[in-house]
Amino acid sequence: MAMVVIRCPATGRRVFTGIETNAASVNLIPPINTRLTCPSCGDTHVWSILEAELMVGDLDGADDMPVEWTSRLARLAGKG
Repeated sequence: MAMVVIRCPATGRRVFTGIETNAASVNLIPPINTRLTCPSCGDTHVWSILEAELMVGDLDGADDMPVEWTSRLARLAGKG
């Protein structure tokens, strides 16, 4: 599984969107605008998959990921 992340425009840090997918399925995510309350800066950002990045592998690479998401992703990756 991979994580869909965006860059916070205020801090430049990667923020997990809460979407997990695989590389083959990411193209099935519709390019609609959605909102995310950013754990990095506290603002609400509007984003779409067109501005997002797909992060595969290292769970430590995502900045400001809520603890419950980190533990869930670790379980999915077989690391927890």
